[in-house]
This record gives sequence, structure tokens and C-alpha cells, in this order.
Amino acid sequence: MLQMVSNRRRTLIGVVAVLAVAALLQFTNTNPAVSQTQYITAYEVPDDPGTDPGAAVWGKITGVNVPLTAQAGAYVAGGTVQTIQAKAIHFNGRLYVRVAWPDATMDDATTRVEDFSDAVALEFPASGVSTVPSICMGQADAAVNIWQWRADSNAGLRDPNLVYANSSVDGYPSTEAIFYTARAAGNPFANPDRGPVQTLNSRAFGELTALSIQDVEGAGTHSAAGWAVVFSRAFDTLNPGHAAFAPGTRTDMAFAAWDGAQDERNGRKAVSQFVTLNIAGAPAFADEGSHKVAIFAAIGLFVAIAGIGVALVTYGAREGRN
Repeated sequence: MLQMVSNRRRTLIGVVAVLAVAALLQFTNTNPAVSQTQYITAYEVPDDPGTDPGAAVWGKITGVNVPLTAQAGAYVAGGTVQTIQAKAIHFNGRLYVRVAWPDATMDDATTRVEDFSDAVALEFPASGVSTVPSICMGQADAAVNIWQWRADSNAGLRDPNLVYANSSVDGYPSTEAIFYTARAAGNPFANPDRGPVQTLNSRAFGELTALSIQDVEGAGTHSAAGWAVVFSRAFDTLNPGHAAFAPGTRTDMAFAAWDGAQDERNGRKAVSQFVTLNIAGAPAFADEGSHKVAIFAAIGLFVAIAGIGVALVTYGAREGRN
């Protein structure tokens, strides 16, 4: 009879310990099944930051350094950009993601065939996807939504005579689109009115398509530290292939970067694994009282778990003596 009571007590203490540990993991947003879990939390800010990478609010937001590697493929190329720093916020139902990475050269002109543009992209599971898609352009049953920013589109169109200093260019008879064949054919890189960001959908290599509604905005700036780019899109969208966002939800997000000076383009790029984007309903700049409550709650939970651990050790020692 005494042995049965002892076993019940041991079981009860074990259950309480497991529940306490689970509560601590949930409170600290830790996933023990993932060796390198990275979270980027987008808190709500009180003012519209716009698409300026130098907006003051970004200096108050903690960034996450995400490692990148060359994309695996039939060739060995890409992977020049090794780390990218990412931050995220939201304002008035709109998501903002800022990415920055070191790049000594500003490659923002691709008029010459031998030139390639610096670029960066975000990748999300497309709306309606129930499984985590392949990091490499998605898969047949799990599409991805890609936002790509290009430095040449950010700089705008440049006439060939500005790129080829010794060339002689005849004047165009008209500025109508029909006289600009690439623009008339719908080439997004020949249309300056579409902005520097394209929103795309992919289900596998070779199936990258532009979505019918281009509702992602963005802008980038270059400095001695490298590139900084901001992406922005409203939570709500009419695009069926777009990523879904809402306060209090999470989604996967990955990154890719190209260094034009290293002839990187298309699949020659640096890519990351998926990280978790947490769109929090809480404000970015909580009052001091809220911070104190969170700190005391964490301390209290830690003390409780430590107490359970001490109790288990003490109980085990007593059982051993008996």
C-alpha cells in the first residue's frame, strides 16, 4: 500500500514538472524540436514608418541576424552574402520588413549585358498552404509567395547613352510605350511605374510567375555599410496566391540575396532556411509596468520549476534511503 502511494506521488510530481516546463517553453517562445529556431517578431508601432530604411523607428527595433548559404543546384555559384539582418513591424494593418546586408558595391544598372543587379527577396508560404513548402521555390502542393526587390528597378530606367558614354543614340519619335518594345510587351523591368518590388508565385523551379495584382511596395538605400531595403504590404490582399497576415498569427519567412558584382542572378544566390515571423498584437514600445509584469512572471515561473526540481531530488534521496 505504501509503495502504491509512493508511486502516485512520484507520478504526480512528474506531471507537474512536465507541465511547468511546457509553460516555460510556451512563455519564452522556445521550440525544443528545432535546433536553431529563429523568431522575428513584428510588433505594432504608433506611427507610419513608410518605406524609408532610415526611418527613426528602425533604430529602436531589435534585428535578427539570419545566416545564408549558396543555393544547392547543378552548379556551384552564389552565396556571396553570408548574413542578412531582418526586422519587422506593423502599423494600421500593414506589415513592414526591413532587411540589411553588407555590400561594398552598388550594382544598380543592368543596361549592359555584362552587368547584373544587386537584389534581395522574401519568401512566404502562399495563402491556403497547409504544409511547410520547399525552401527552393516551393512544391506542387505547397506554393510560395516571393517578394523580390532589385537595385536596378529601384534606380529607375537609364538611357543607353548615359551608360555607353561613347555611343550615338537617335532620338525616339515618341514616348508612347509602343516605341519601347520591352515596356509594350509587359516586361516589368522596363516599366518604371511598377516600382522596385515584384510579388511572385512559385510551385517549383521554372514555374515563377508574377501575380496579377502587384501590391507590395518597397525601397532601398546604399551606404558604406551596404544595402538596406524595406518591404511593405497590407495584411488584406486580393491576390489568391499571396501570403496571409494577421495580428496574433505566425508564418514562415525565408530570405535570398544576390550580389551583382559577383555575377549572381537567377539561381546563383544566397538563401536562408525558414525562420518564424510572429505578427504580435502587442505594441512595440510597451510601458514600463508591462515590462515589469513580464519579468516578474518569468522569474516566478523559473523559481517554481526550480522548486519542483529540488523537491524531486529530495524526494528521490529519501526514497533511496528507505
